[in-house]
Amino acid sequence: MEFQNTIAYATAQADGGELSLSNDTWTKFPFAPNLTVSKNIVAGDAGVFQLKVKETGVYWADFSFIADSGDGKNYFINPYVNNAAFGTTGVGNQIKFFQQPTTQKYEVSTNGLFNLTRNDIIEWRIYVATASATDFFTRNIKLTIINLQQIGLH
Repeated sequence: MEFQNTIAYATAQADGGELSLSNDTWTKFPFAPNLTVSKNIVAGDAGVFQLKVKETGVYWADFSFIADSGDGKNYFINPYVNNAAFGTTGVGNQIKFFQQPTTQKYEVSTNGLFNLTRNDIIEWRIYVATASATDFFTRNIKLTIINLQQIGLH
C-alpha cells in the first residue's frame, strides 16, 4: 500500500540549445530537465524537457525560456499533457511570439492551471509553420510546478 500525501512540487531547468524544427510540427524541447528541487514529481522521458507528477491534483505551472537569435517568424508554444495538446478550444493555451530577426535575446513565458492525475506527463512544445534556415536557439529553460490541492497532515 502506498501513502498518498498530495504534496508535489518541482523546479526544473535545462541550459537549452539549438532546436531542429520541422515545418508545421509541434516539436518537443529535446533537453533533459535538471530538477533542482522536487517532491513527488520526476523527469519524464529521457532527453525531453517534461515532468511526470506522482500525485493527483490541480497544479499551477510556470514555463519559460530565453529565445536567442532569430529569423523574423511567428512561433507558438503550447502545453501538452500525455502527448495531447492541452486546451484545444480555439487557440487554447497557445502563446504566440515573434522571433526578432536579430541576435536580440528575450524571455518567452506562460503559466496556467492544470488538473493532473497521478503519472500524467506535462511538457511544452514549440511550433512554426515554415522552418527557417536560421538556427533557433533556446536558453535557460525553466518549469516550476506546484500542486495547489495539498491536503492532510504533512
